[in-house]
Amino acid sequence: MLFITVASARHSRADEPLVWGFADFPPYIEAKANGQPYGSLAEMVQNIFQHADIDYLPLHTPNKRIRKLISEGFVGFSIGPLTAIDNPDDFYMSKAAVAKIETRSYRIGEQNPVMQATDFYGQSVVLITSYQYSGLRDYLENPNNKVSIAANVEDHKRALTALLLKRATYMLGYSKPTELIQLQMNVENLHSFPLNEIKMYFYIHKSIKNSRQVMDRLDKSHAELYPNHVRDINKE
Repeated sequence: MLFITVASARHSRADEPLVWGFADFPPYIEAKANGQPYGSLAEMVQNIFQHADIDYLPLHTPNKRIRKLISEGFVGFSIGPLTAIDNPDDFYMSKAAVAKIETRSYRIGEQNPVMQATDFYGQSVVLITSYQYSGLRDYLENPNNKVSIAANVEDHKRALTALLLKRATYMLGYSKPTELIQLQMNVENLHSFPLNEIKMYFYIHKSIKNSRQVMDRLDKSHAELYPNHVRDINKE
């Protein structure tokens, strides 16, 4: 894992590149051996930066640290759902969502499916650190709901491994990353049920020099480069 020493967003200058903080979330985005981002979402972001003529510097961070780095302004640019930041007033958000991801409950074998949050009552579940699951984590961690959090792990691979080892009856994850890991690990008899869809947005910390203008340029490039994508992701 690559760590780069950069100026934080709080002390950014106009001549510094925009620091793009990201964590591994394959197949959307993950780091190559040299720390550079790749994946479908990473490629789209890189094209948008180039079209908007904005210099950037990618910063690969662990999943468990990305939320803190984003919320405290130690990276200037990031991508995530509305629940990814603690202080929304400190950020400018893109006008349109840039991706949509699906949260699913997973089980192995013939367990009853979890089709809504209340179905987790009295059950055990594996979660992935730093993910809020569009508010589902709050329900699961409420002691009144008697849910046993068997493990909080770093990524989908560790979560699926914990489920295979029967550390819990259920796992909460996102569909595309789980499908990828399932194929890699050749997991059989894995069943799932969709719980919600989460929209992802661009975020720029307001301490960035000319942050409003930078976000406007990114919005404009996003709409011009990917008009069909913008329409499909943002339709109700």
